[in-house]
Amino acid sequence: MTEWEAYDRLADFIQDYIYDKKWDHLNPMQIQAIEKVPEKKENLLFTAGTAMGKTEAALMPALTEIYTHPVDSAGILYISPLKALINDQFYRIEEMLAGTGLSITRWHGDAQAAGKEKLLACPKGILQTTPESLEAMLCRHPENVRILFSEVQYVVIDEIHYFMGSQRGLQLLAVLERIQRIIRREPVRLGLSATIQNPEDALSWLGAGSGRPGAVIDYQEEHRQYQVSVTATRIGGADYPAVYGKKILAQSLGKRVLLFTNSRRECEILVDQVRRLALKAGYPDCYHIHHGSISKALREETEYQMKREPGPVLTGTTLTLELGIDIGDLDEVIQAAQPLKISSMVQRVGRSGRKTLRSSIAFHLRYFEETGGVPENLDLSLVRTIAMVELYFREKYLEEAKLPRYPMNLLIHETLSLLCERGCLYPPKLAEALLELSIFRSVSQKDLKAVLRQMVRKDLLKVYEDGAIGISDAGERICTGMDFYAVFESEETFSVRFGEQEIGTVDRGYRKDDHFFLGGRTWKVLGFDPKRKRIDVEPGTAMADIHFNGKGTLCTDRRTMEKIHEVLFSSERYAYLDGEASEILEEIRRLARAFRLDRLLAPEPGTDHLLLFPVLGTDTIRTLYYLWNSNGIACDRVFLRGFLYGLRLRSISERGLHQMTMRVLDRGCRINQAYLLRKERMEGKYFDLLPEELKYKEILEDMLDLEGAKAFLRDQVISGWGL
Repeated sequence: MTEWEAYDRLADFIQDYIYDKKWDHLNPMQIQAIEKVPEKKENLLFTAGTAMGKTEAALMPALTEIYTHPVDSAGILYISPLKALINDQFYRIEEMLAGTGLSITRWHGDAQAAGKEKLLACPKGILQTTPESLEAMLCRHPENVRILFSEVQYVVIDEIHYFMGSQRGLQLLAVLERIQRIIRREPVRLGLSATIQNPEDALSWLGAGSGRPGAVIDYQEEHRQYQVSVTATRIGGADYPAVYGKKILAQSLGKRVLLFTNSRRECEILVDQVRRLALKAGYPDCYHIHHGSISKALREETEYQMKREPGPVLTGTTLTLELGIDIGDLDEVIQAAQPLKISSMVQRVGRSGRKTLRSSIAFHLRYFEETGGVPENLDLSLVRTIAMVELYFREKYLEEAKLPRYPMNLLIHETLSLLCERGCLYPPKLAEALLELSIFRSVSQKDLKAVLRQMVRKDLLKVYEDGAIGISDAGERICTGMDFYAVFESEETFSVRFGEQEIGTVDRGYRKDDHFFLGGRTWKVLGFDPKRKRIDVEPGTAMADIHFNGKGTLCTDRRTMEKIHEVLFSSERYAYLDGEASEILEEIRRLARAFRLDRLLAPEPGTDHLLLFPVLGTDTIRTLYYLWNSNGIACDRVFLRGFLYGLRLRSISERGLHQMTMRVLDRGCRINQAYLLRKERMEGKYFDLLPEELKYKEILEDMLDLEGAKAFLRDQVISGWGL
């Protein structure tokens, strides 16, 4: 199909939109979509870089189809991970639909009831929502599912990589299957993502519970250029010395910049520091904060300012601006601290250079100098960052999403949700309704029985005289709570208010006259009301800090570990490092050899311990830790500044380790259940309600890598651990 043929197939209002927006052309992805989407034969996965027109590729032919062939319900169900992303897309799509008679309706907790009521009275167009809002609809008003989706043609899932491998993603798949059962049809699924390593896995995820085959429409923009720089700063007693803030200030002067951090606390500290330095030097105050603990009104004001201000402007943020919320074109992205994942790094760098196709990311790392003569004090954040840069920008490598096999926590959630939707069910019908969901394909009848018995014991369910199972009074209280629909655990939060304005939330109380950061400002506490969960504040000037619960998890896959090892023990120089970073890299390399990190197994000086530094992923190293401790080999995890890099095997010789490892293999590589459950728990608010054997099973299957650990041990036994 030629570009003109594709253009000619679009509805008139979309052609007008393209003309008004002065598009030069349709890209190859959009042309393929215009040809394939209306056929309704396959689920389609759109993979392309940020701002390459994935949303338009999916929606233009889908909108043309429901415009020229109207249906008696919403024609497109558009699912997004964030309400803010829905709100952002809403205005773009609403402009496209002007004058067509088609509507776009937001359906989430912050959306106005009037819009929802209007759509129920006359369902049509696009419904935008989140997995949690769909779950709420199924639980509270399943009759609305028939009204709104009886003839839905397409389900668009935005930012599919965000859902893959997570509890929210599994929840979404379960909800879509339950909707399909109610409406007795399987709409076409259209998935959108900028960061997918294995399209086949993504297609499999997208099609779970759907009888349709799948196909990938991949668009690799060949002309985009990337500019990468890495700066490292030695720090002494202060975690955030002034010299570090000055470097970020200098990097951002005169530019439109997003400053990404790995935590809300770091975001608050750095923006406050950079702002103070800027104001002291006479520069304008153009600094903002955007993260999950900032109030919705202030986040939206920041988004508006980023769109409106030509620059300079800097906004400190975490995950909330990593996805595709429109904040205009950026000159540069600054990443403070090492990236948590390569896929996250790619999302972030893609926020810059959307119009010029010249993306720029500057890493500003802090280097904690090694002290004490132990490997635990060696800071590898620079090496890990270089490895990630090399893997993506030279090899286009991304981590693969690990798809959970035993989501037992979600089994409890979906049991409650399904009974909310249908009322009481006899055990065979309940088992059929749950175990036929694709996300529970690995869960056995025996597993389900154990979960149901536990839910009855914990008073979440009750069994009626005729044998039917229903929700108990205690279970009903859980299901009617507003946080029920989210599968992740919610924090207790306190609203911070300056007069009538909400600044945001914190997850701990503060005493009168305390000071803390929030929204890039310092606040003095006037009063704390724990019953109303409210903290009243006024602007403050004293030194302050803030702490939030939770932090990003530093997990590393095997390929990234291999690249880290390669960077660490090669002599290669990297042109994108500044002078100090280059010096620090050479210092780290010398220390790594002194600590024998280049050897798989070595005696620890001055002890009778062994240090093991295997080139394995985080999950495999953790599995070895549990295997050995469960089988008589005492060992500790060796974290290099929070980065799991190896193990310390206590009071054992190399020959003894060889013999003990042979016994572990002979015994079948069993991990002690009680020991594992003392040390680990899966995410999810119902995990602690599970029977012990199912907690163990879920951790073993979805958190560890037993097969990888077995393979490593077999290889080392064959090689004799280098003896």
